[in-house]
Amino acid sequence: MTSRPRFHPGDGRPRYVGPAVVIFPDGREAPVDVSLVLRYDPSRTDNRESDRDSTWAGGITLADEVTDVDLFDAAPGILRLPDGRESEFMATSGPRKSGCSGLGPAPFVTPDPSSA
Repeated sequence: MTSRPRFHPGDGRPRYVGPAVVIFPDGREAPVDVSLVLRYDPSRTDNRESDRDSTWAGGITLADEVTDVDLFDAAPGILRLPDGRESEFMATSGPRKSGCSGLGPAPFVTPDPSSA
């Protein structure tokens, strides 16, 4: 039996995997499970400095099986992490599972004070 590669390679990119809440444009909220990654790659020469904390994406899954919301309605939506940090995002599909693309600073990255 061969060993399986790690799900998240040790690429050094900040990630968040865990619970969150989606806030829809109409104010409804839904608990979700997310897997998010900062896509900024410091080894690439074509990065813009503004991408350092705002190029993030991932997947969202509704945590509640009986909810009547459609993740695609989060266009745009707000993603709130358990510590209260929030950021705007666009859902890229739906209804129960969706990809997402961040529209602002990644809510799971603490800004670097030296870049301000």
